[in-house]
Amino acid sequence: MEREMHEVYLTWINSLATANTIHNYKTSVTLFSKMVFNKEPVEISEYDLNHLRFSDVLNKFIAPLREKDIKDSTIKGHLIAVRSLMKMIKKEGIYKSVNIDDLNNYVLTNKSLKTNDVKHHEAISREELEQLKEFLKERRYRNDPDETLGIKYALLVDFMFRTGVRVSATFSIKWEDFQFVVAHDGTRFARLDVIDKGKKLNTKYLELSYYNKLKEKLFNGDKNEFVFNSLSHETLKNALREFSKKINHQLTPHSLRAGAATTLYYQTKDIMLVKDFLDHESIVNTEKYIHSQQDPTMTGAAMLTTNYDYTEIDKLSKEQLLMLIHSRPEIENTVYRTGKEHKVLK
Repeated sequence: MEREMHEVYLTWINSLATANTIHNYKTSVTLFSKMVFNKEPVEISEYDLNHLRFSDVLNKFIAPLREKDIKDSTIKGHLIAVRSLMKMIKKEGIYKSVNIDDLNNYVLTNKSLKTNDVKHHEAISREELEQLKEFLKERRYRNDPDETLGIKYALLVDFMFRTGVRVSATFSIKWEDFQFVVAHDGTRFARLDVIDKGKKLNTKYLELSYYNKLKEKLFNGDKNEFVFNSLSHETLKNALREFSKKINHQLTPHSLRAGAATTLYYQTKDIMLVKDFLDHESIVNTEKYIHSQQDPTMTGAAMLTTNYDYTEIDKLSKEQLLMLIHSRPEIENTVYRTGKEHKVLK
């Protein structure tokens, strides 16, 4: 029977359309088989499938993955791959006593899983980002004899926020991925070409001083090394989980990207700029990342029903004006960009 299952598995792999699908489906089925049956996929028996219950899928697979902050949509994708293999088992007819249709419809179901993963788009604010960086610096880590990991994790979350690069792609960046360019005004940038979401090439421009700050703390002399090679995705998730409990706000690595998009939009009010920053093909996807402004004074109705006396600004002192400008990042950004446009700032 194991030989027959091996042949069915091979036939299933060969039936998949692309190399990317083969990789993803094999990964999903292997993960499921090991977590639920403690076996490789080719070792799944007729007995295993006849005794598989929804409680097994929920308690051994779905719940543990959720505990690790895996998105419901990702778990749903895993189950789609498993059901695909089940259909091939039915088509090849090796386990005749197993009701594959019932298995797929009632046991390997994903109806309880969310498809939009709203909680994974919780945005981190600038204030929370600064708190997180301090939290990471003070946190204790294993295998940290020189006590530098906290500073490195703080640099990691700062980098993810400032670039909007997804966590999986961030950990794949090597020093050799940076090239150096000069803008029309003479400003030097470190250009980063990064492969995101498996195949999409994204380009980010980091101010040279920011790149040098990263290099000073993270570079070990080998350009072929990963930039964040001494850090762990799992440790980052655990730290964010601890920090979330501390501030009572559910945050994940994706919160850095969502927070960056929200912050950038409220600084610029330029949805197309945010779309390019997130490397989205559709502006509809970008809008999902921009979280509602909670301040009532910044709502449309408040703005349109309030009569503002702008002449009051003329009565402010220089110190008062500077205090107001520096009190909010979006005001600083607007004043600075306007100053550059009117050439009153160098």
